Amino acid sequence: MKTKHIHRDIPLFVSFAGSVIILLLLVAACDNKDYSKASPFDNAVYIDVAKVKDVANFTFNNLKQTGQQELSAVLAYPAEQDIDVNFQVDPSLIGYYNARLGTNYAMLDAKYYKFSTQHVVIPKGDVNSEVVTIGFSDLTDLDIDTNFLLPVTIQQASGGMGLLKGSKTICYIVRRSSAITTAVSLSNNYFEVPGFEKDSPTADVVNGLTQLTFEAIIRVNRFDPKNEISTIMGIEQYCLFRLGDSGFPKQQLQFAANEIKFPKADEGKLLQPSEWYHVAVTYDTEAKTAAIYVDGKLQSTIEDYGTGEPINLGKQTRGKDFMFKIGHSYGEPEDMTRQLDGEICEVRIWNVIRSQEEIYKNMYDVDPQTTGLKAYWKFNEGKGDIAKDYTENGNDAKAYAKAIWPEGIEVTQKNKE
Repeated sequence: MKTKHIHRDIPLFVSFAGSVIILLLLVAACDNKDYSKASPFDNAVYIDVAKVKDVANFTFNNLKQTGQQELSAVLAYPAEQDIDVNFQVDPSLIGYYNARLGTNYAMLDAKYYKFSTQHVVIPKGDVNSEVVTIGFSDLTDLDIDTNFLLPVTIQQASGGMGLLKGSKTICYIVRRSSAITTAVSLSNNYFEVPGFEKDSPTADVVNGLTQLTFEAIIRVNRFDPKNEISTIMGIEQYCLFRLGDSGFPKQQLQFAANEIKFPKADEGKLLQPSEWYHVAVTYDTEAKTAAIYVDGKLQSTIEDYGTGEPINLGKQTRGKDFMFKIGHSYGEPEDMTRQLDGEICEVRIWNVIRSQEEIYKNMYDVDPQTTGLKAYWKFNEGKGDIAKDYTENGNDAKAYAKAIWPEGIEVTQKNKE
């Protein structure tokens, strides 16, 4: 085999990983074996959910009684015989993970979990085993806001099959949290409210609003450079609460009623990606005042604002682009422009002006029977495509596409002393 000369202008700081890949490719090129049905590298088995990282958060609401996690065994490439794989919980790894995490968590007691099976088979010619379910029970007996470790590892595999060291174990951090632990993803999705549509008998509950408060808890994963607007909720060109606008910072909150926009652009008022925020806007159409709050603190205010006309969030007649939506405002759904690329929960509509104190004290939960609350979507379902309206009005929200409910959610509570 002829060795090609490497040009001297190739940077000397080529990554170690890249060098290893190049070396492996050279080895394969010099090997005459037919790898159409095999690999030049040793086969190995690993846990699917540990492929990227070997620590996972299993965080749940403090009222949750049961839960589950799923995993399976995977081969790097198909074997020529069945591979038996055994899982086990390994207490000896507690010290290792505590040292890595800088923690002192106890191991989860065995009475709180049960495996559907601890023995699986990866069939000949396949790479995946059946799914193993770890069922958790009696979770309300755990101390609130206390973390426990559950390290699950592959004990052994038959046929002398090796184990992929960095991915043979998944360590669950189990936490019964006092925080919100469920939110829905709005990436490439949004929710609409059929009950707000024209001629719906329940649309009037959000019509004729002389006072209005919008609230939501949001986390933006990414502010897309090509997307100027991240919609929180409302109606395009009528009454909209969002982040960004044309010629306006895409990370700053903006409210627009009848296309009258506020506040002014301010680089000191930017929200950061990957951080949870409670956001709210209040609008008094008669007093002609409006205010924006972030985490219960006043961020922006304006006087002599708006047209003085009441707000009607129901009975719009200009088509789907101008209906009330959560997470999207305008454009073809397939295009998904102006959507909020992140998660949302605790979405509320009021027909009263909530005070700064009321907003701050009730950022993470509020009694659905509170006077003035006209729609309340907690987004705590954790599955499905419907978000229940917790008020007596019953205006459930419906996802445009299949809803995704990310795991490991824990909303930071910023109003705790």
